[in-house]
Amino acid sequence: MIRKTTFATILILFSIAIYGQQIARIEKIKIHSKELTQEREIFVYTPALYDECPFWYYDVIYVFDAQSRELFDSTHSIISFLNKDYKKFIVVGITSPYNKKLDYARNNDMLPKFQSAESKKHYDKYSGNADNFLKYVKNEVVPLIETKYRTLTHRTAIGHSLGASFILYSMFKEPKLFDNYIAISPNLAYDDERLVKEFYHFDFAKKTTQYLYLSNADEGVTYWPEWKPAREKVYSFLKDSLHSDNVKVVIKDFPNETHWSTFPVSLSFALSQYFDNVYGQQKEKFSLEEYEVTIQLKVPNKNDEIYITGNQPNLGMWNPERIKMNKKSDFVRELKAKLHFPAQFKFTKGNWDTEAVIKNNDVMENLTINPKNKQKFHFEVLKYSNEK
Repeated sequence: MIRKTTFATILILFSIAIYGQQIARIEKIKIHSKELTQEREIFVYTPALYDECPFWYYDVIYVFDAQSRELFDSTHSIISFLNKDYKKFIVVGITSPYNKKLDYARNNDMLPKFQSAESKKHYDKYSGNADNFLKYVKNEVVPLIETKYRTLTHRTAIGHSLGASFILYSMFKEPKLFDNYIAISPNLAYDDERLVKEFYHFDFAKKTTQYLYLSNADEGVTYWPEWKPAREKVYSFLKDSLHSDNVKVVIKDFPNETHWSTFPVSLSFALSQYFDNVYGQQKEKFSLEEYEVTIQLKVPNKNDEIYITGNQPNLGMWNPERIKMNKKSDFVRELKAKLHFPAQFKFTKGNWDTEAVIKNNDVMENLTINPKNKQKFHFEVLKYSNEK
């Protein structure tokens, strides 16, 4: 029995040594916020193989109210079950914890300064800092994520309750901050239906919103009666008055769910709609600047003629026979080009049947580089897709 236990322990440790870095990871990062004059904490989920595949980049999902870990954990967990293409995301949890010393609550983050006396009375001192919180997200959280991690250009905001109200508020105040909004059971009634009026006056044709999801549970039926008429006005506007090809709007009613229980059900539906109807059609947002880079490829055979094809004109616009790489030596092929970020590409022998399998990318995802941060990139062909 002792031998079996020892062997099992060794086997487990050996497995951890081999595979430990291949699992998803959650980091906690503290931010000394100048915008909030507070210390805050965020959670960052990076998917499996993030470290092993340095040329994979990821779109980012921002989850608000992440001090309730259920919201953050539900989001990063459910993606792989719903995403048919197995695309992976970085997920950032933005917390709004209660600070006893400052007597500062999450409502201070989520709610702007009120105009109506009724809202001022109802929320008392726990409101009014949404604009500074938005600056914190825009000027501190997002730049940190996009500097520290390998991110693509699409950002999705997810919020529940007042967190959902806040992401809608952010859409009106900072329309370029996020592309996609998943607002689950937002309070649209506060401050004399302030958000309703914002919807009426917002010009969707001039912003970057590509996916807008709103849902409700049983709010307004037996509790919070003011919620129902407010959301019905917004739903009516989005269904009947909004005519824009720029944004996909999805509205969903979950009358059998409570305000809290609706989150995982609604989130699952929202993400399914996003993956099925929006994600594959979203156009990449390129940097305005071009950067000159050198891409070198080590090949297995000295006679290999290699073509590069990718997502912009200087990479052939995904035509596998347009841009041939130069032969630098017997086993090295090279391309020098000016590229925008994000630069995504693959290598072939001139057609898709001969796509190259690249070291650290044996699942043959698009290779992504950031030409702003580095000028020379090296890759190695393991084999070609038409080879056994």
